[in-house]
Amino acid sequence: MPAYRDLLKRIDQGKNIILDGAIGTQLQAMEAPNNPYCWAAMANHTHPYTVRKMHEDYIKAGADIITTNTYSAARHNYEPAGLADLVYELNLRAVVLAQEARERTAKKPVYIAGSVSNFGAWTEEIYDAWMDTGRLRGRNTDFGMRMQGVMTEQQIRRNLDEQVKILVKAGVDFLIAEATGEFQQRKWVFEAVAASGLPFWAGYKCHWDEKRQAILSGYESDMLLEDELEALLPIGGDVVCLFHSDMDDTTRVIPIVKAKWSGPICVYPEAGRRDYVHALAAPGETNKYSVEEWVQFARNWATGGVQIIGGCCRIGVEYIEALGNALCRS
Repeated sequence: MPAYRDLLKRIDQGKNIILDGAIGTQLQAMEAPNNPYCWAAMANHTHPYTVRKMHEDYIKAGADIITTNTYSAARHNYEPAGLADLVYELNLRAVVLAQEARERTAKKPVYIAGSVSNFGAWTEEIYDAWMDTGRLRGRNTDFGMRMQGVMTEQQIRRNLDEQVKILVKAGVDFLIAEATGEFQQRKWVFEAVAASGLPFWAGYKCHWDEKRQAILSGYESDMLLEDELEALLPIGGDVVCLFHSDMDDTTRVIPIVKAKWSGPICVYPEAGRRDYVHALAAPGETNKYSVEEWVQFARNWATGGVQIIGGCCRIGVEYIEALGNALCRS
């Protein structure tokens, strides 16, 4: 793993590292279709050259790390979309497209992170709990479609292990666990990437709970982030990532992470848009944060010791380009 060792060396030297930006919303902006079951990973099948062009655009914008379009590419994502026979092919293709983009475009070292998540990984127990607490209220159509195939824990773990093995064999430089759902779902993702033997980064989503005046993990979980860090940090990971969270929440959570973790920190927040599938998209909606506001957030994070910065939903190519210019001048 010479490439990954080079990346760790750069981090150890205190250098700023630029991660790419949004995958799903950027592909959507490039007119690639989303799907209720496999979201942006459908583009690996229908619009592969668009996926490659997206990676190329991020590299040209200054990204040091590009992320494979595999956040929603496990068997339980592709199977209900009628693509069960293409699970291996489409995960392999996602990695090859990132590799081709690097070969065609990169003029400096660029590293490829293989994304693994719990998107669509629902057991009947977890789904029922969400229904009982009203967490699916207002999202029943899209979530209901995905819930047609609830699974056992064993099926989910098998699917995650399968995807991880494909990504490793295809040649990603490291894995990134992008875990968002319930605690058990997040734990399954962490354990799957940890078992691969390939280095991985551990991703945590968080949100501010106004009633409790506290940072909680996941989308609407009632688990304190401090408790989740204590439970999951022992699984491993070279870098702790705060991702797919609001920028203000990201700022709030950095001190919490620093109190539990002495290693490198990566942040890649989102800009407040929920467009996972077409029914949730809002064409013409403007970002919650301007490029200038985003750059100021990033500068503050970098000053506070965050070395690796990128973006999630709606933080597109223009944001990453501005980020690279700002950090290079700082």
